[in-house]
Amino acid sequence: MYIGLSDAYFSLDIILFRVISVATKKTKTIMGRRPKEIVYPHLNDCKGDVTGKWYVEFSVTSKVIGEKIRQRIYEGFDQHTTYYDKKIYAEKLIQEYTDKLNSGWRPDECDPVEFEDKLAYCNAIAFSGRKSRKKSYIQPLFSEYLDWKEPYVADTTLEDHRSKLRVFSQYLESNNLLGKDLTAINNSVVVDFLRILAKKYAQRTIDKYKQVLFSFFNFLRKEKKIKIQNPLDDSIPRMGKIVDMAPAGIPESIRIKLKDAIEKEDPQLWMACCFVYYTAIRPCTELRYMQLKQINFESQTVTVFNSRAKTRKTETIDIPDELFYLITQKWKLQDYPGDLYLLSSGGMPGTHVLGRNTMRERFNKVRDDLKLSKDIKYYSWKHSGAQELADAGANTYELQRHLRHRELASTEAYLRKRIGQRSDRIKHEFPSIG
Repeated sequence: MYIGLSDAYFSLDIILFRVISVATKKTKTIMGRRPKEIVYPHLNDCKGDVTGKWYVEFSVTSKVIGEKIRQRIYEGFDQHTTYYDKKIYAEKLIQEYTDKLNSGWRPDECDPVEFEDKLAYCNAIAFSGRKSRKKSYIQPLFSEYLDWKEPYVADTTLEDHRSKLRVFSQYLESNNLLGKDLTAINNSVVVDFLRILAKKYAQRTIDKYKQVLFSFFNFLRKEKKIKIQNPLDDSIPRMGKIVDMAPAGIPESIRIKLKDAIEKEDPQLWMACCFVYYTAIRPCTELRYMQLKQINFESQTVTVFNSRAKTRKTETIDIPDELFYLITQKWKLQDYPGDLYLLSSGGMPGTHVLGRNTMRERFNKVRDDLKLSKDIKYYSWKHSGAQELADAGANTYELQRHLRHRELASTEAYLRKRIGQRSDRIKHEFPSIG
């Protein structure tokens, strides 16, 4: 049978490689028994076809997720054209990755994986896109957690989780932990992270960080079935400055000053303040997106849809007579189309949603021009309304419904903090000391 020159070279390549392979296998046998969790690198040579897509493959069972992580290395084979050269290159790769695996290296610790980075800032996404290939095992899990959380929480809550996980990610990166196995992120790491935050933030803020991280690691354990301990446990002490940063109610004398200035200079802002005061509607997440169709002019109510409500429930609020008079007689909102937003550009109902901080900044300007305390905030109108309602004799149940608290205990805590345990008997009938 005639054998061409190229065929002869091909046969010689196979003979030479078999000699090399036998020697390599003997070396591996001497090294000892292969660990069960590792399938060492081996070559797929497309049955000797030099035009095929050759690759070296290996797999490792992750200690964290309990699943095999398979790796295929295609890079570099296209640069070699002959069977023998490809085989020699494959042996180099096999030896390189075998040594790395024997030294303790694992692919889930440092190989970049393409994922949609949900922690990226919006301006960064505009220039580089959301896809990322960071050398991190935990970064893709942050994004998966935010995807899982999104249907269950309000937009502002999701953004709060995103921002806090972003800070935690920056901490991990600065401490060379971003590319480590999840087991490296233990209780002591979380405590160190919180201690750094506690130097700057109040205790309430630190507690929110703890809550977000606890939820994230519980997601990994329960939803992703990752075999790790939640590093957020009872041993973590409460940290942070004890500061009450919630805005208090506005005294009546100050409310009159603000009314006189705002109603004259910025009628739209005064309308917003009235809605917050009389309905306890949340100014940023609920009022800002309110459309006129949410006002029921027959039943004298306003509905907050679940997509914007903090409780994720659709709820209907009574409109007090004084506010309803302003709505129908002064502002005449019933004359506008229902699909317009209550607060829009130009000081009138319209199709444009105002920015998140627009009304707050406008309120702060009036407050500062009047040289009032910076403790008085746009959100303070909500607390002012609740305080005046309680003083007028509303019971706890009525206040709970008006403030839309999920639990009666939340309303009781709110009243203790904002209004106090008021008693006419204590004020006016207290026994004399002498």
